[in-house]
Amino acid sequence: MLKKHLLQLNFTSNQADIYVALLELGQTKIGPLLQKTGFHRNIAYRALDDLISRKLVTKITKRGVAYFHALDPHPLLDELQQQEDVAKLAIKEITSKKQVSYSESLVLSGREGIRDVVEMIIREGADVYLIGSIMNLPRALGKERDYFQKRIEKRGIKHFALLQPHIQNEPDFSIFADARYLPNNFPPSPLVIWIFGNVVAHVLWEEPETIFVIRNKKLAENYRQYFQILWKQSDKIDL
Repeated sequence: MLKKHLLQLNFTSNQADIYVALLELGQTKIGPLLQKTGFHRNIAYRALDDLISRKLVTKITKRGVAYFHALDPHPLLDELQQQEDVAKLAIKEITSKKQVSYSESLVLSGREGIRDVVEMIIREGADVYLIGSIMNLPRALGKERDYFQKRIEKRGIKHFALLQPHIQNEPDFSIFADARYLPNNFPPSPLVIWIFGNVVAHVLWEEPETIFVIRNKKLAENYRQYFQILWKQSDKIDL
């Protein structure tokens, strides 16, 4: 299991075997290490050099004999932080190079798709405007609902909803900062519209759920204007 984790942390198979062997042997000369791993001397030394450069292994010399020892593994966290920093810079540069106005679309499905949309909301970090019904959202998120809710609250994201009158008996409106009922002439529908940031998501609450996601700044702005027009015509809900 440890080797599997090491491979996920950018170890080669040889490096992982050498590192695990060092953990088991403690400070050791090259001989016991070769015996334990079955590696040729050149392969072992190459892996050791790589681990030394990553500050995961140290080499000391006693009376002309080299000894190797596994170090504290915290440099692995430093590497991950560096990768995250580089990824953020790359994302920023990629975003700046994209055209000012562009559209992206995708289709998601099922409860995994609902969770993907919630992740998008958290990444966007913008308030959410919902038109339709909360329907099966608590059930779709299941045990992860509190986890997602805490992350949304941490980002300071607020939910505003225009709800269909037929769901007025549903008790759980706690996720909304403010909510109103749509006019009575709106027919019941399994379609819900989520607007957040530059994204509009049409969620069809049927089994399995289908989500049509469009990322377009102008479209999202138009939907928010549409939301505000309906908001002014709708009755406030006491949450």
